[in-house]
Amino acid sequence: MPNTTSNRGVYFLANDRVIELATAFLNSFRHYNPKLRLCLIPYDGQCERLLALRNRYDFEVYSHHELLVACDRMSGRFHDQASGHYRKLAAWNGEFDEFVYIDIDTVVLDAIDFVFPYLADYEFVTASARVPGNRHWVWKESVGQMGYLTQEEIDYAANTGFIASRNGLLRLVDVQARLEEAIKYKEHMELSCAEQPLLNYLIITSGMRYTSLYELNACSPGRTLALEAWAGASRIADVVELNGKFSLFEKGTRRKISRVLFVHWASSWRPKKFESFIMRLARRLRVIRTVPGVGYFLPWRSLWRRFYKQQYNNLET
Repeated sequence: MPNTTSNRGVYFLANDRVIELATAFLNSFRHYNPKLRLCLIPYDGQCERLLALRNRYDFEVYSHHELLVACDRMSGRFHDQASGHYRKLAAWNGEFDEFVYIDIDTVVLDAIDFVFPYLADYEFVTASARVPGNRHWVWKESVGQMGYLTQEEIDYAANTGFIASRNGLLRLVDVQARLEEAIKYKEHMELSCAEQPLLNYLIITSGMRYTSLYELNACSPGRTLALEAWAGASRIADVVELNGKFSLFEKGTRRKISRVLFVHWASSWRPKKFESFIMRLARRLRVIRTVPGVGYFLPWRSLWRRFYKQQYNNLET
């Protein structure tokens, strides 16, 4: 049964290489969720600068190192080297009875605790799934040839940058036991998206109930749920703030698409090649001191920069 106590929290995965993204995420998250417990899952051992922020943003640090190492080993079965993205699996083996995992290449624009009651009816709630055209971020077209997964399961194709679930549903010992069956799908997985195909496979073959905020909103008469906005959609949509709430509007028609829970810069935050060249040159000429890891031509850059510069400080509250 779902836990109804206050032992709820949020996990995020990061290291010092993405300190700029983590800063914007933490500022935005704490702005709208000042009291919700927050826990860092270290992406690797390079987290010194990030750990220096733990008092400012009041977050805990995942302490089960042996489980993180086990996640690294599993990632090696799908990639040439260990990928810290797979440490996301540690969330099901942590301290929170009910939790949300959120990627740090996001800014959170609302309170997220409205998600927890849905865990009474579902074991897994992602932000986006069954979104037209998104299947290629999880599966290659050849996956249908395997004949084991149903079309409905394949079409779920969830973005695993936001997942609400409960502790123990994907225990690492159980995931390890199922790894051989998952490996059979390796050549049909879009492994450039790291752990996303494996997590989708584990969810849709778990025998448990799963859905997404996108699906729940589509089935709601009022369609009032706040949803994920992908920054890659910036060519056709704008994020607009009205009365302190953020909504996604279609460009041209100005038609409201949905309220925005968070903006996700997945695959669109890294500097392009020409940006990297110019920034490295600027550093050599001492025009700048450090090379930023976030592209200058980031979609919806003003929104991201707003929270990057905000500098929330828990010590002042």
